[in-house]
Amino acid sequence: MACEVMSVQEIPVMTHMQPALTSHDMMAAQPLVYAMQAGMVNAVIVPMQAAVAMQAGMMAMANPQVMANPTPGYLQLPHQQNMTQPYMEPESFIHNSIEGYHAGEEDVSSGRRRRRKQAQPKAVGMIVPQQVTAQAPKASAAFSVERIKELHEDLETGTTEQCSAALEAISGSVWALSKDELGCRLVQLALEKAGPSIAKALALELQGHVREVVASPHGNYVLQKVVTHLAPSICSFIAEELLGNGARFARHRFGCRILCRLLEHRAMQEDTDLLVEEILQDAPLDLCRHSFGHHVVQSILEHGQDKHKEFIAHVLLSDLLVSARHRSASYVVESALCHCSIEDQNALLEKLTIPAIVADLAQSSYGCFVARTLLQRMDAGAVEAMAQALPAVATLLEAGEALSSRGA
Repeated sequence: MACEVMSVQEIPVMTHMQPALTSHDMMAAQPLVYAMQAGMVNAVIVPMQAAVAMQAGMMAMANPQVMANPTPGYLQLPHQQNMTQPYMEPESFIHNSIEGYHAGEEDVSSGRRRRRKQAQPKAVGMIVPQQVTAQAPKASAAFSVERIKELHEDLETGTTEQCSAALEAISGSVWALSKDELGCRLVQLALEKAGPSIAKALALELQGHVREVVASPHGNYVLQKVVTHLAPSICSFIAEELLGNGARFARHRFGCRILCRLLEHRAMQEDTDLLVEEILQDAPLDLCRHSFGHHVVQSILEHGQDKHKEFIAHVLLSDLLVSARHRSASYVVESALCHCSIEDQNALLEKLTIPAIVADLAQSSYGCFVARTLLQRMDAGAVEAMAQALPAVATLLEAGEALSSRGA
Protein backbone atom coordinates (compact mmCIF):
# COMPACT_ATOMS: atom_id res chain seq x y z
CA MET A 1 0.00 0.00 0.00
CA ALA A 2 1.46 3.31 -1.05
CA CYS A 3 1.19 6.07 1.48
CA GLU A 4 2.28 9.69 1.41
CA VAL A 5 2.30 11.94 4.45
CA MET A 6 2.73 15.70 4.21
CA SER A 7 2.77 18.45 6.85
CA VAL A 8 2.25 22.17 6.72
CA GLN A 9 4.52 22.54 9.70
CA GLU A 10 7.91 21.03 9.99
CA ILE A 11 8.11 18.39 12.66
CA PRO A 12 11.11 18.84 14.95
CA VAL A 13 13.69 16.12 14.74
CA MET A 14 13.07 13.57 17.41
CA THR A 15 15.98 12.72 19.64
CA HIS A 16 16.51 9.41 21.35
CA MET A 17 15.21 11.02 24.58
CA GLN A 18 11.81 11.75 23.04
CA PRO A 19 9.25 8.93 22.79
CA ALA A 20 7.97 8.25 19.32
CA LEU A 21 4.50 9.56 18.59
CA THR A 22 1.79 7.06 17.87
CA SER A 23 -0.47 7.40 14.84
CA HIS A 24 -3.26 8.62 17.12
CA ASP A 25 -1.02 11.30 18.66
CA MET A 26 0.17 12.46 15.26
CA MET A 27 -3.37 12.79 13.95
CA ALA A 28 -4.46 14.74 17.01
CA ALA A 29 -1.49 17.15 16.91
CA GLN A 30 -2.23 20.73 15.85
CA PRO A 31 -1.68 22.38 13.42
CA LEU A 32 -0.31 19.37 11.51
CA VAL A 33 -2.20 18.43 8.34
CA TYR A 34 -1.82 14.93 6.89
CA ALA A 35 -2.78 13.59 3.48
CA MET A 36 -2.98 9.85 2.79
CA GLN A 37 -3.18 8.10 -0.53
CA ALA A 38 -3.41 4.41 -1.11
CA GLY A 39 -4.32 2.09 -3.85
CA MET A 40 -7.51 1.01 -2.18
CA VAL A 41 -8.34 4.19 -0.25
CA ASN A 42 -8.33 7.67 -1.72
CA ALA A 43 -8.94 10.04 1.20
CA VAL A 44 -7.42 12.92 3.08
CA ILE A 45 -7.77 13.55 6.80
CA VAL A 46 -7.31 17.20 7.74
CA PRO A 47 -7.21 18.47 11.34
CA MET A 48 -8.94 21.87 11.72
CA GLN A 49 -8.87 24.68 14.29
CA ALA A 50 -11.48 24.41 17.06
CA ALA A 51 -13.49 27.28 15.64
CA VAL A 52 -13.58 25.72 12.16
CA ALA A 53 -14.60 22.37 13.61
CA MET A 54 -17.58 24.04 15.32
CA GLN A 55 -18.76 25.27 11.91
CA ALA A 56 -18.25 21.93 10.10
CA GLY A 57 -21.95 21.55 9.52
CA MET A 58 -22.24 24.98 7.93
CA MET A 59 -19.21 24.30 5.69
CA ALA A 60 -20.66 20.99 4.53
CA MET A 61 -23.87 22.74 3.50
CA ALA A 62 -21.95 25.41 1.60
CA ASN A 63 -19.76 22.79 -0.20
CA PRO A 64 -21.85 19.69 -1.02
CA GLN A 65 -18.83 17.88 -2.38
CA VAL A 66 -17.20 17.84 1.03
CA MET A 67 -18.40 14.95 3.15
CA ALA A 68 -18.12 14.83 6.91
CA ASN A 69 -15.75 12.22 8.24
CA PRO A 70 -16.88 10.19 11.27
CA THR A 71 -13.65 11.27 12.98
CA PRO A 72 -14.56 14.52 14.86
CA GLY A 73 -12.63 17.58 13.74
CA TYR A 74 -11.59 16.18 10.33
CA LEU A 75 -12.99 16.41 6.83
CA GLN A 76 -12.99 13.73 4.16
CA LEU A 77 -12.48 14.96 0.58
CA PRO A 78 -14.05 13.30 -2.49
CA HIS A 79 -12.01 10.91 -4.62
CA GLN A 80 -11.66 13.50 -7.34
CA GLN A 81 -9.90 15.97 -5.05
CA ASN A 82 -6.27 16.66 -5.89
CA MET A 83 -4.41 14.71 -3.24
CA THR A 84 -1.08 16.44 -3.70
CA GLN A 85 -2.16 19.30 -1.40
CA PRO A 86 -4.07 19.14 1.89
CA TYR A 87 -7.57 20.57 1.95
CA MET A 88 -7.63 24.03 3.60
CA GLU A 89 -10.55 26.32 4.33
CA PRO A 90 -10.60 29.82 2.78
CA GLU A 91 -9.04 32.42 5.07
CA SER A 92 -12.26 34.46 5.23
CA PHE A 93 -14.24 31.45 6.41
CA ILE A 94 -11.75 30.70 9.18
CA HIS A 95 -11.71 34.36 10.25
CA ASN A 96 -15.51 34.52 10.44
CA SER A 97 -15.69 31.21 12.28
CA ILE A 98 -13.21 32.35 14.92
CA GLU A 99 -15.08 35.64 15.38
CA GLY A 100 -18.33 33.75 15.80
CA TYR A 101 -16.71 31.42 18.31
CA HIS A 102 -15.43 34.32 20.42
CA ALA A 103 -18.81 36.06 20.18
CA GLY A 104 -20.44 32.91 21.50
CA GLU A 105 -17.92 32.85 24.36
CA GLU A 106 -18.85 36.45 25.24
CA ASP A 107 -22.59 35.65 25.21
CA VAL A 108 -22.05 32.67 27.51
CA SER A 109 -19.82 34.68 29.86
CA SER A 110 -22.24 37.61 30.07
CA GLY A 111 -25.12 35.26 30.75
CA ARG A 112 -23.11 33.56 33.50
CA ARG A 113 -22.33 36.94 35.10
CA ARG A 114 -26.00 37.92 35.02
CA ARG A 115 -26.99 34.67 36.72
CA ARG A 116 -24.36 35.14 39.43
CA LYS A 117 -25.54 38.72 40.03
CA GLN A 118 -29.17 37.65 40.25
CA ALA A 119 -28.30 34.84 42.65
CA GLN A 120 -26.36 37.15 44.99
CA PRO A 121 -28.42 37.78 48.17
CA LYS A 122 -28.84 41.38 49.23
CA ALA A 123 -27.96 40.66 52.83
CA VAL A 124 -26.87 37.81 55.03
CA GLY A 125 -29.89 35.89 56.22
CA MET A 126 -32.26 37.64 53.82
CA ILE A 127 -34.25 35.86 51.15
CA VAL A 128 -34.24 37.68 47.85
CA PRO A 129 -37.83 37.81 46.53
CA GLN A 130 -38.38 36.76 42.95
CA GLN A 131 -39.96 39.18 40.54
CA VAL A 132 -43.73 39.03 40.84
CA THR A 133 -45.72 38.95 37.61
CA ALA A 134 -49.45 39.10 37.14
CA GLN A 135 -50.85 35.62 36.82
CA ALA A 136 -53.84 33.52 37.76
CA PRO A 137 -53.96 32.32 41.38
CA LYS A 138 -52.20 29.01 41.90
CA ALA A 139 -52.73 26.30 44.42
CA SER A 140 -50.53 26.52 47.49
CA ALA A 141 -48.30 23.70 48.62
CA ALA A 142 -50.91 22.82 51.24
CA PHE A 143 -54.29 23.16 49.52
CA SER A 144 -55.81 23.46 46.07
CA VAL A 145 -57.40 26.71 44.92
CA GLU A 146 -60.86 25.22 45.35
CA ARG A 147 -60.09 24.07 48.89
CA ILE A 148 -58.73 27.49 49.87
CA LYS A 149 -61.85 29.20 48.55
CA GLU A 150 -64.03 26.71 50.42
CA LEU A 151 -62.20 27.34 53.71
CA HIS A 152 -62.36 31.10 53.13
CA GLU A 153 -66.13 30.90 52.68
CA ASP A 154 -66.51 28.78 55.83
CA LEU A 155 -64.58 31.36 57.87
CA GLU A 156 -66.42 34.29 56.35
CA THR A 157 -70.06 33.14 56.36
CA GLY A 158 -70.10 29.61 57.79
CA THR A 159 -71.58 28.37 61.00
CA THR A 160 -69.59 28.12 64.20
CA GLU A 161 -68.91 24.46 63.50
CA GLN A 162 -67.75 25.20 59.95
CA CYS A 163 -65.52 28.00 61.19
CA SER A 164 -63.94 25.75 63.80
CA ALA A 165 -63.40 23.01 61.22
CA ALA A 166 -61.76 25.50 58.85
CA LEU A 167 -59.39 26.72 61.57
CA GLU A 168 -58.47 23.15 62.40
CA ALA A 169 -57.75 22.45 58.72
CA ILE A 170 -55.48 25.52 58.46
CA SER A 171 -53.58 24.60 61.61
CA GLY A 172 -50.18 23.18 60.74
CA SER A 173 -50.11 24.80 57.28
CA VAL A 174 -49.76 28.49 58.12
CA TRP A 175 -46.21 28.82 56.79
CA ALA A 176 -47.04 27.06 53.52
CA LEU A 177 -50.22 29.08 53.01
CA SER A 178 -48.52 32.39 53.80
CA LYS A 179 -46.26 32.11 50.76
CA ASP A 180 -48.96 32.46 48.08
CA GLU A 181 -51.60 35.01 47.19
CA LEU A 182 -54.76 33.10 48.11
CA GLY A 183 -53.24 31.30 51.08
CA CYS A 184 -52.00 34.46 52.79
CA ARG A 185 -55.50 35.96 52.63
CA LEU A 186 -56.93 32.82 54.17
CA VAL A 187 -54.43 32.97 57.05
CA GLN A 188 -55.19 36.65 57.67
CA LEU A 189 -58.90 35.91 57.87
CA ALA A 190 -58.21 32.99 60.21
CA LEU A 191 -56.25 35.28 62.56
CA GLU A 192 -59.21 37.65 62.65
CA LYS A 193 -61.84 34.96 63.25
CA ALA A 194 -59.92 32.76 65.70
CA GLY A 195 -59.99 33.18 69.43
CA PRO A 196 -56.86 34.36 71.30
CA SER A 197 -55.46 30.89 71.99
CA ILE A 198 -55.98 29.54 68.47
CA ALA A 199 -54.72 32.77 66.89
CA LYS A 200 -51.58 32.56 69.00
CA ALA A 201 -50.99 28.96 67.92
CA LEU A 202 -51.42 29.92 64.27
CA ALA A 203 -49.02 32.87 64.60
CA LEU A 204 -46.34 30.81 66.31
CA GLU A 205 -46.20 28.50 63.28
CA LEU A 206 -44.25 31.34 61.62
CA GLN A 207 -41.60 31.27 64.33
CA GLY A 208 -38.24 30.50 62.73
CA HIS A 209 -39.43 31.76 59.33
CA VAL A 210 -39.74 35.50 60.04
CA ARG A 211 -36.97 36.67 57.70
CA GLU A 212 -38.40 34.66 54.83
CA VAL A 213 -41.95 35.83 55.52
CA VAL A 214 -40.86 39.48 55.73
CA ALA A 215 -39.24 39.26 52.28
CA SER A 216 -42.30 37.58 50.76
CA PRO A 217 -44.71 39.76 48.73
CA HIS A 218 -47.57 37.78 50.28
CA GLY A 219 -46.25 36.62 53.63
CA ASN A 220 -45.47 40.13 54.87
CA TYR A 221 -49.21 40.83 55.06
CA VAL A 222 -49.65 37.86 57.39
CA LEU A 223 -46.96 39.20 59.73
CA GLN A 224 -48.58 42.63 59.71
CA LYS A 225 -51.87 41.00 60.70
CA VAL A 226 -50.11 39.15 63.54
CA VAL A 227 -48.73 42.44 64.89
CA THR A 228 -51.97 44.40 64.57
CA HIS A 229 -54.42 41.76 65.88
CA LEU A 230 -52.52 39.81 68.52
CA ALA A 231 -51.24 40.79 71.94
CA PRO A 232 -47.79 42.49 71.98
CA SER A 233 -46.31 39.66 74.02
CA ILE A 234 -47.13 37.14 71.27
CA CYS A 235 -45.29 39.19 68.62
CA SER A 236 -41.97 39.25 70.45
CA PHE A 237 -40.52 36.49 68.24
CA ILE A 238 -40.82 38.79 65.20
CA ALA A 239 -38.56 41.52 66.57
CA GLU A 240 -36.17 38.94 68.02
CA GLU A 241 -35.69 37.24 64.64
CA LEU A 242 -35.16 40.58 62.87
CA LEU A 243 -32.34 41.56 65.25
CA GLY A 244 -29.01 41.48 63.44
CA ASN A 245 -30.60 42.50 60.14
CA GLY A 246 -32.74 45.40 61.31
CA ALA A 247 -30.99 48.10 59.27
CA ARG A 248 -31.24 46.04 56.11
CA PHE A 249 -34.90 45.21 56.58
CA ALA A 250 -35.60 48.89 57.27
CA ARG A 251 -34.49 49.53 53.68
CA HIS A 252 -36.48 46.62 52.29
CA ARG A 253 -39.69 47.14 50.32
CA PHE A 254 -41.65 44.77 52.57
CA GLY A 255 -39.46 44.81 55.66
CA CYS A 256 -40.14 48.50 56.29
CA ARG A 257 -43.85 47.69 56.63
CA ILE A 258 -43.25 45.16 59.40
CA LEU A 259 -41.05 47.60 61.31
CA CYS A 260 -43.68 50.33 61.01
CA ARG A 261 -46.34 48.00 62.45
CA LEU A 262 -44.05 47.02 65.31
CA LEU A 263 -43.47 50.70 66.13
CA GLU A 264 -47.17 51.49 65.93
CA HIS A 265 -48.25 48.68 68.27
CA ARG A 266 -45.31 47.77 70.49
CA ALA A 267 -42.75 50.59 70.37
CA MET A 268 -42.15 50.46 74.14
CA GLN A 269 -41.33 46.74 74.25
CA GLU A 270 -37.71 45.93 75.02
CA ASP A 271 -37.12 43.86 71.87
CA THR A 272 -38.49 46.64 69.66
CA ASP A 273 -36.30 49.16 71.46
CA LEU A 274 -33.21 47.03 70.75
CA LEU A 275 -34.24 46.74 67.12
CA VAL A 276 -34.63 50.52 66.75
CA GLU A 277 -31.25 51.09 68.40
CA GLU A 278 -29.66 48.77 65.86
CA ILE A 279 -31.41 50.46 62.94
CA LEU A 280 -30.39 54.00 63.94
CA GLN A 281 -26.74 53.09 64.36
CA ASP A 282 -26.34 52.13 60.69
CA ALA A 283 -26.01 55.29 58.52
CA PRO A 284 -29.03 57.12 59.98
CA LEU A 285 -28.87 60.06 57.55
CA ASP A 286 -28.84 57.66 54.61
CA LEU A 287 -31.84 55.90 56.18
CA CYS A 288 -33.75 59.22 56.29
CA ARG A 289 -33.11 59.62 52.56
CA HIS A 290 -33.90 56.05 51.58
CA SER A 291 -37.05 55.43 49.55
CA PHE A 292 -38.25 52.77 52.03
CA GLY A 293 -36.20 53.59 55.10
CA HIS A 294 -37.75 57.03 55.60
CA HIS A 295 -41.08 55.35 56.44
CA VAL A 296 -39.41 53.62 59.39
CA VAL A 297 -37.84 56.88 60.61
CA GLN A 298 -41.22 58.60 60.42
CA SER A 299 -42.77 55.82 62.51
CA ILE A 300 -40.00 56.22 65.09
CA LEU A 301 -40.74 59.96 65.30
CA GLU A 302 -44.48 59.37 65.61
CA HIS A 303 -44.53 56.36 67.96
CA GLY A 304 -41.01 55.81 69.26
CA GLN A 305 -39.22 56.77 72.44
CA ASP A 306 -37.98 60.29 73.17
CA LYS A 307 -34.31 59.30 73.08
CA HIS A 308 -34.71 58.06 69.53
CA LYS A 309 -36.56 61.20 68.44
CA GLU A 310 -33.78 63.37 69.86
CA PHE A 311 -31.16 61.34 68.02
CA ILE A 312 -33.01 61.74 64.71
CA ALA A 313 -33.30 65.51 65.21
CA HIS A 314 -29.53 65.78 65.69
CA VAL A 315 -28.95 63.69 62.56
CA LEU A 316 -31.18 66.01 60.52
CA LEU A 317 -29.44 69.13 61.85
CA SER A 318 -26.13 67.85 60.44
CA ASP A 319 -27.37 68.48 56.88
CA LEU A 320 -30.80 70.03 57.27
CA LEU A 321 -31.19 72.06 54.07
CA VAL A 322 -30.33 69.15 51.79
CA SER A 323 -32.70 66.86 53.70
CA ALA A 324 -35.50 69.44 53.55
CA ARG A 325 -35.27 69.46 49.74
CA HIS A 326 -34.83 65.69 49.41
CA ARG A 327 -37.61 63.56 47.96
CA SER A 328 -37.66 61.12 50.91
CA ALA A 329 -35.95 63.00 53.74
CA SER A 330 -38.39 65.93 53.43
CA TYR A 331 -41.04 63.64 54.93
CA VAL A 332 -38.78 63.05 57.90
CA VAL A 333 -38.16 66.79 58.39
CA GLU A 334 -41.91 67.41 58.40
CA SER A 335 -42.45 64.66 60.99
CA ALA A 336 -39.61 66.02 63.15
CA LEU A 337 -41.20 69.49 63.14
CA CYS A 338 -44.38 67.92 64.51
CA HIS A 339 -43.25 65.11 66.85
CA CYS A 340 -39.84 66.02 68.29
CA SER A 341 -39.48 67.78 71.64
CA ILE A 342 -40.09 71.55 71.73
CA GLU A 343 -36.38 72.13 72.15
CA ASP A 344 -35.51 70.09 69.07
CA GLN A 345 -38.32 71.64 67.06
CA ASN A 346 -37.03 75.13 67.86
CA ALA A 347 -33.51 74.10 66.80
CA LEU A 348 -34.89 72.97 63.45
CA LEU A 349 -37.04 76.09 63.03
CA GLU A 350 -34.09 78.36 63.78
CA LYS A 351 -32.25 77.03 60.76
CA LEU A 352 -35.22 76.81 58.42
CA THR A 353 -37.24 79.99 59.05
CA ILE A 354 -34.67 82.35 57.54
CA PRO A 355 -36.64 84.19 54.77
CA ALA A 356 -34.18 83.31 51.99
CA ILE A 357 -34.28 79.63 52.96
CA VAL A 358 -38.08 79.58 53.11
CA ALA A 359 -38.19 81.14 49.64
CA ASP A 360 -35.74 78.55 48.35
CA LEU A 361 -37.76 75.68 49.83
CA ALA A 362 -40.98 77.14 48.43
CA GLN A 363 -39.57 76.75 44.91
CA SER A 364 -38.38 73.18 45.46
CA SER A 365 -40.43 70.22 44.26
CA TYR A 366 -40.24 68.56 47.70
CA GLY A 367 -39.02 71.38 49.90
CA CYS A 368 -42.28 73.24 49.30
CA PHE A 369 -44.03 70.80 51.65
CA VAL A 370 -41.50 71.58 54.38
CA ALA A 371 -41.95 75.32 53.69
CA ARG A 372 -45.71 74.96 54.10
CA THR A 373 -45.18 73.28 57.50
CA LEU A 374 -42.83 76.10 58.51
CA LEU A 375 -45.37 78.77 57.59
CA GLN A 376 -47.99 77.00 59.69
CA ARG A 377 -45.66 77.14 62.69
CA MET A 378 -44.74 80.81 62.30
CA ASP A 379 -46.54 83.88 63.63
CA ALA A 380 -49.25 85.15 61.27
CA GLY A 381 -47.68 88.62 61.08
CA ALA A 382 -44.30 87.22 60.19
CA VAL A 383 -45.83 85.05 57.49
CA GLU A 384 -47.66 88.01 55.96
CA ALA A 385 -44.52 90.15 55.93
CA MET A 386 -42.57 87.32 54.34
CA ALA A 387 -45.23 86.84 51.68
CA GLN A 388 -45.08 90.51 50.76
CA ALA A 389 -41.30 90.47 50.47
CA LEU A 390 -40.93 87.09 48.77
CA PRO A 391 -43.13 86.23 45.76
CA ALA A 392 -42.30 82.53 46.10
CA VAL A 393 -43.79 82.49 49.60
CA ALA A 394 -46.90 84.32 48.40
CA THR A 395 -47.35 81.77 45.62
CA LEU A 396 -46.95 78.94 48.13
CA LEU A 397 -49.64 80.42 50.38
CA GLU A 398 -52.02 80.76 47.45
CA ALA A 399 -51.51 77.09 46.62
CA GLY A 400 -51.94 76.04 50.24
CA GLU A 401 -54.98 73.84 49.60
CA ALA A 402 -53.26 71.96 46.79
CA LEU A 403 -50.34 71.24 49.11
CA SER A 404 -52.45 70.07 52.01
CA SER A 405 -51.39 66.48 51.40
CA ARG A 406 -49.04 64.44 49.28
CA GLY A 407 -48.47 60.79 48.57
CA ALA A 408 -45.54 58.81 49.88
